[in-house]
Amino acid sequence: MEEEEMNNVTDKSEGSSTLDHSFQEPAGMLIARLIIEVALAFMGFIGNAMVAFIISRQRRFRSGLKLFIRNLAFADIGVLTINFPIAVVKEQFPSHWPLGKAFCLCFYPLAEMFLGVSVWSITAIAIERYRKITATSGVRGCSDSSNKSLKWGLLVIWISSFLVVSLPLLIVMDYEEHSTGTMCLVEWSITMHWIYIISLTIFWYLLPLGIIIFTYVKISRQLQQSNHFHKSSIKRRSPERKLENSMIHSSEEGKRMQQNAKAKKILTPIVVVFAISMLPLNVLRVLQLFWGDIVLHKYFFLIYHVCVIGVVVNSASDPLIYSIVSKDFRKELKAFLYRFAQRLRNLVKIKTADKSLTNGFSHDVHLLHLQELHTSLAARGETNAETPTTPLVTRI
Repeated sequence: MEEEEMNNVTDKSEGSSTLDHSFQEPAGMLIARLIIEVALAFMGFIGNAMVAFIISRQRRFRSGLKLFIRNLAFADIGVLTINFPIAVVKEQFPSHWPLGKAFCLCFYPLAEMFLGVSVWSITAIAIERYRKITATSGVRGCSDSSNKSLKWGLLVIWISSFLVVSLPLLIVMDYEEHSTGTMCLVEWSITMHWIYIISLTIFWYLLPLGIIIFTYVKISRQLQQSNHFHKSSIKRRSPERKLENSMIHSSEEGKRMQQNAKAKKILTPIVVVFAISMLPLNVLRVLQLFWGDIVLHKYFFLIYHVCVIGVVVNSASDPLIYSIVSKDFRKELKAFLYRFAQRLRNLVKIKTADKSLTNGFSHDVHLLHLQELHTSLAARGETNAETPTTPLVTRI
C-alpha cells in the first residue's frame, strides 16, 4: 500500500539514529488506532461482500453500472483483506519482514493491483454513466455487444492495473536474510523510483479524478438541460393536452433522467470520499520525491497512519454510500437481511425440534428397555406381586 515510504524508512534507518527521536505513539493510542482500523476494515469487508452477493443474485442488477460496482466491491475486499494487513505488518515491523520470501517477492507486489482496480472501477462507473447519457435513444438493439464491451472493459482494468502497479514491483522486489532478521526491500535506482511514483500518482489519482470530474460535470449539465427542456415543453402545451403532462415521467427521456439522477447521487459521495481519502497518500508520495528525508521526520509515522486510514476508509465506505443514497440497494439489502434472518430462525427451529425429538426418542427407548426387562424377569419367574409394571408410552 505504501511500500515505497516504508522501505525508504528501512533503508535510511540502517545507518541513522534519527528515528530514535521520532514520535513514539503511546500504547493506548496505538491500541485504539489499530482497533478502529481493524473495525473499519471488518465492516468494509462485510459490506462489500454483501454488495457483491446482492448484485450477483439479482438479475435486474446486470447493467454496466452494477457490473462495475460489483467489480469495485471485489477490489475493495482485496484491499481490506490483503493490502491493509500488509500495511500493518510493515508499520509494526519496519526493519523486519515476518511473512516469508514468497509473500515478499510475489504476493506483496500482486496485492497492489487491487488498489488500481478499485480506483479505475470508480472511474469506469463514471464513464459508463456518461456513455449512457450521450448515447442516442435509438441505440438499444445491441445489448449483447454492449455486454461484451463491458466485460472487455473489466479485463482491461485488471490487466492495466497489473502492468502499471504490480509488474514494476515484481521486477525490483528483493528479499534479504541477515543475522538480525529478514528484509523485504524495493531495490531500484533513483530514476526508476521517480518514474514509478510519478506514473503511479497520475495513474492512481490525477487521471482518474480528472475523468470522474469531467463526466460528473457532463452528467450535471445533461440533467439541467433535460429538466429545462421538459419544463419549457410543459409550458408550451395547450390546455387540451394537459392530460399528456401526466405521461412525461413515464417516457423514455423521463426514465433516462431518473437513471442519471440516481447515478449522480451514487457517484457524488463516492468521488468526494475518493478525492479526500486518497489525497494524503498521493501527496506523501510526491513530497518524498523532493524531500527524501521526510521519512526521518519526527511525525512521519503519524502521517503514514493517516494515509493507511484514508485507504481503508476509501474501500470501506462504498457499501455505506450505496445504502444511504440508493433506494434500490436499500430495498434489496432489506430483502436479503430478511431472508437471512428467516433462514436463521428456521434453522434454530429445526435444531430445537431435532433436539426435542431426540430427547423424546431416548425416553421412549428407556421405557421400552424397562418393559423388556420386566417381561424377561416374568418369563423366568423372578417377578412377584410387588414388581411394578411399566406401561409402554409412545409420544405423539
